[in-house]
Amino acid sequence: MGLSVTPFLKDALMDLYFRETCDQEGWAYVSPKDISFKEKNTLAFSKGPRRIIQVKVHGQFVPEIREAAAVFDYLACKVGQKEHGATAVIVASPLALCWVKTRNGKNFTDGQLDQMARIKLPLAVFRVRDVLAPPAKIETKWETKSGKEWLDEIDDKREEAESDDDYL
Repeated sequence: MGLSVTPFLKDALMDLYFRETCDQEGWAYVSPKDISFKEKNTLAFSKGPRRIIQVKVHGQFVPEIREAAAVFDYLACKVGQKEHGATAVIVASPLALCWVKTRNGKNFTDGQLDQMARIKLPLAVFRVRDVLAPPAKIETKWETKSGKEWLDEIDDKREEAESDDDYL
């Protein structure tokens, strides 16, 4: 019996490819449900199937992370490929952190649009060309911009669509 290709299955595959891409490209991630600050602004990020990396976040980003976490799919941090000891804490450069949207749907939610106007950390949209392709043929892409840049792009596309409608 074969599986039905459902939106849930596609989202699960997208998340799987996101996590594997992170591991292969030196990124660690934490999902919103797991964002819980430990002592001194430290979060537990996942890297690979079993590794947990403690990452200390600059204090100026703590309020944003607490507020915006619920609307994005992940918070990611570039940590490289070297092994870190179980008790080691990495201090995150602000340039190494970003919010991530992974879902198949191309549209941003109202909550995401609202947060994009306020976030200081960049937002990466993670895409997979054909999530149902065999793993060896999967092509992934990150597109990272500031929240303001994403909003400007959305506004430009809306204006473009409206002007096309006026032409007809």
